[in-house]
Amino acid sequence: MENASKALIMAAGILIGVLILTLGMYLFITFGQSSSEIRDRMYDNQLTQYNAQYTIYSDRDDITIYDIISVANLAHNNNNKYKDYTGFEEEYKVTVNLDGYPNLQEDIGEKSQELLSKYTNIIDLNQTIDTNDTQRSYLATTFICTRIEYNETGRVKLIKFTEK
Repeated sequence: MENASKALIMAAGILIGVLILTLGMYLFITFGQSSSEIRDRMYDNQLTQYNAQYTIYSDRDDITIYDIISVANLAHNNNNKYKDYTGFEEEYKVTVNLDGYPNLQEDIGEKSQELLSKYTNIIDLNQTIDTNDTQRSYLATTFICTRIEYNETGRVKLIKFTEK
């Protein structure tokens, strides 16, 4: 009789231990999933904030050359910040293009600060450029955003402007 009661106490102890381990695993998995969901939400919010800097131009038809210079500077600063990261070209590089102007055709987001300041000086002086045998003023021209492309991670990788 004495051995049977000791066996029942040992069995009850083992069952309680298994229940405690099961509860511990359940809590570990539940809290792990919650932290993963929170991390994913935080990443999505950061991605949305990052992309918003560029996507604000997508539905506008009153973009000036000042806006383009601003977004080019933003892309330039972004590219300098992430240029040493692994996978920079695929994940972090942002390209800003301006169609319709031969001397601004290149990727203006990649240009040096000196070249961007040169464009700013041209704008400040209200100089004109010659395209298709007509003189056009930078200040009088408005632009539209014709294309925004995203990379595999959902980050903006290209924003392209064209004269309206």
